[in-house]
Amino acid sequence: MAGLTRARSVMFLAMLVVGALGWVDVALNWRSLPEFCEVSLVIRFFIVAPLWLAMILSTHLAGHVRRADAVYALGSTLIAWALVMLIWSGAHFMPGRHQASNVLVNTLAVLMLSAFTFPMRLRAVMAMAGLTFAGIAGLFHAVPPPLARGDLPIMTTMLAGVSLLVVMICWSRESGERRSFAQREEVRLRNAELVRLNEEKNEFMAIAAHDLRAPLASVRGLAEQMQAGRRAGPEQREQALAAIGELSGRMLALVSDYLGAHAAESGRLPVRIQAVDLAMAAQEAAARHQLSAAGKGQQVRVELAGASSVLADPGLLAQVIDNFISNALKFSPAGSTVLLRVMRPAEGRGGRLEVHDDGPGIPAEEQARLFHKFGRTSVHPTGGETSHGLGLAVARRLATAMGGEVGCVSAPGTGAVFWIELPGK
Repeated sequence: MAGLTRARSVMFLAMLVVGALGWVDVALNWRSLPEFCEVSLVIRFFIVAPLWLAMILSTHLAGHVRRADAVYALGSTLIAWALVMLIWSGAHFMPGRHQASNVLVNTLAVLMLSAFTFPMRLRAVMAMAGLTFAGIAGLFHAVPPPLARGDLPIMTTMLAGVSLLVVMICWSRESGERRSFAQREEVRLRNAELVRLNEEKNEFMAIAAHDLRAPLASVRGLAEQMQAGRRAGPEQREQALAAIGELSGRMLALVSDYLGAHAAESGRLPVRIQAVDLAMAAQEAAARHQLSAAGKGQQVRVELAGASSVLADPGLLAQVIDNFISNALKFSPAGSTVLLRVMRPAEGRGGRLEVHDDGPGIPAEEQARLFHKFGRTSVHPTGGETSHGLGLAVARRLATAMGGEVGCVSAPGTGAVFWIELPGK
């Protein structure tokens, strides 16, 4: 808006200057060159001034921004032609005079005024400069007036130089503006990222404080009881140590998930791709979770329906499968079975591992949040376990780092199926 206001002001001022110079021509040359004065008034008041006025009025029409470059470039070119036509006419009334400087001044004034006060892009300035040079040079070569000796080649050279100079200066200015815009945009994006990270940090701190407070309080309480001798018996001591181990495991899982998410997101995650037997990886994961599943009377079972070798990082793959299994156990009722099904994907080569649970299912409108940080749903664990919303986000990052994909298929009341697909050889 500021550039448009400046352009209107400059065009209005230029219109006044053109009119004033017309009266100056009359005052200085009327007695000696009345015909030239008449031509000057006609060109200034009936061609140049109306062109400036038309350009001003066009800026008030709807859609001006779309056609601004064309209006400014064409209008400025016509004005430059008209002013030089005045000099061309004057050369006929004043033969033998040097006119190169007059052509240069008028052309340079219009081109500089338009290029550096109007909001024009580089291609519009190039078109304006090229048309101005071609029109003026063509006029003086096609119908040469009685100029001073050597004036015509000097004039042509100066016009070419002026046109090139205006284009180069405009290119330099536009390049600087682009660099400045890119720097401002980079700063804006960095600030936005800092705001996002700060909000994420605050959210994690709130979740961590909430999820760690109760286990820490319980661990401290058990430790104080043991120190006070209130759990001196072997059986009581064993129960207290088991509870401390389980509570500290919860806290460690929260911290590990957050550190894993940070490592995956920051790009510092080492990935070592190799051939991995997906069936064996599923069986090893099931064995790791049998003990924790037994705590709720659950089972983890593996079903092979087309086992295959995949390209993956064994450690990262184990983390993804462990996350899916722990979630399935957490949200399934006591006594249920979590099924790991290994198969070939519907399309392409590689392998697919599905983890089926008997939980309450996940509403469709909430599934989009599953694989994002802190993407909790309205579904709650069946045994009072904690869910901080980081594990699935980490799983997606790890799968992507290995060239694979993860997803979920679920509906309320039907359980959920979390899957990972990995490429093959």
